[in-house]
Amino acid sequence: MGSLKSFFGVAAFAILPGLTGCVVDPSELGDSTIDAGAAYENSGAYAAILPIGRWWDCFSDAGLNQLIEKLDADNPTLAIALARYDRTRAELGLAKADQYPTITGDGFAETRRDSSSSIFVPPDVTYNEFRSALNLDYEIDLWGRVRKTVEAAQAESEAAEADWAAAKLSLRCELARTYFNLRFIDAEIDVLKRSFKVREENRKLVEARVRGGETTDLDLARAETELEANRAELLGLERTRATYFNALAFLTGEVPGSFQLPGGGVRQPPKIPPGLPSQLLTRRPDIAAADARMRAAASRIGAVRASYLPRINLVGVGGLTSLELEDFFNPTSFFGEIGPQVQIPIYNAGRSGLDEDRAFADSDEAIAVYRETALGGFRDVEDALSGMRFLDREIGAREQASSSAERASRLSRKRYDGGLVSYLEVVDARRTALDEERKLVQARSARLIATVQLIEALGGGWEVPIPDPEA
Repeated sequence: MGSLKSFFGVAAFAILPGLTGCVVDPSELGDSTIDAGAAYENSGAYAAILPIGRWWDCFSDAGLNQLIEKLDADNPTLAIALARYDRTRAELGLAKADQYPTITGDGFAETRRDSSSSIFVPPDVTYNEFRSALNLDYEIDLWGRVRKTVEAAQAESEAAEADWAAAKLSLRCELARTYFNLRFIDAEIDVLKRSFKVREENRKLVEARVRGGETTDLDLARAETELEANRAELLGLERTRATYFNALAFLTGEVPGSFQLPGGGVRQPPKIPPGLPSQLLTRRPDIAAADARMRAAASRIGAVRASYLPRINLVGVGGLTSLELEDFFNPTSFFGEIGPQVQIPIYNAGRSGLDEDRAFADSDEAIAVYRETALGGFRDVEDALSGMRFLDREIGAREQASSSAERASRLSRKRYDGGLVSYLEVVDARRTALDEERKLVQARSARLIATVQLIEALGGGWEVPIPDPEA
């Protein structure tokens, strides 16, 4: 017993200088901090309204709500992300299981005949052996290898959970963009159909003037060109609408043939609160996933360093064994042993250092990915805010242009009714008014899509958490 104590004393003295190697000094890792202002640059021009939780409710569109509920239940991409999260939860459970002893049982009943050529010559007989035992194996985690492995698995599970949330946010926003694009395509198609009627009327008018000798075939060719160009645009929009329709079917887990688009219409975008704080970015699931993977990489460095040190396991076995079945349960048939087992790494051709280099490289990559993701988040928010700011101004100009074109169309009609101008001027004014109306529809569509882009950039809406005064 004294020799055993001496051995552990010498071993501990030999490895004490390396114990701190299991701990990762933050100064050894790269810098992941990002200097961010308190609010975004372009966020000050909007009135306050705060959608909460279900961010899509701020659009007040029952059709959109119905489709998102269908997406949550049946989207295959979301199911894949959830399955990956479930797998990391199982892997975390496996890592935690290493913190506890492993007990296994074994037993056999054999008829044996040993070789007479062995160094211990047995009787030249066949005999029976019966055995039943429990085996114990438990790693004494002195250096934190198991603990660091569990920490890494925990962080990876959190990252997978954030990936699931990121997939859910991305798919919901993709569905919202697709849905709004389809609704505005319908509005554009309505304008183009009315414009087609005007161009068709114009072609008939020019054709009549050609027959009457009032103009040439050149004007007729131009009128027909406008008409067919309008028809081509209409067919292009119909094709685009079909693409959006099929995308909505896919996102909700259905085939296009069975998918039915719920009722709804074009909505006004919700108001955005002024002075959005940059802390909202902390809710972004992709940033949370990058942060978790950064922590997992740091924990794996500690686990790798701990693997350099001796691994001490408590092992034991105990049970019953006998040569005769009737003696199997006798007290004299009991056997057992228990004690520490030490594995000391001596030479591994430099694998330890290479493992540490790989772990630090993984950590550097995780830090860079985190910074890239966070900086990309700030860019996404600024792009959405600045886009909305310019689109609001564009919509104002488009509204004025559309209103002026509509007024010009009415005045042309009055002038025609008074016999002051030809009907060709009426048709031309009406065509211009419809063109401006279509451009206004396109600008409003872009503004609503930019709102969805902002929601996605902020991690799902712009609700500002209320601080706890006692915190």
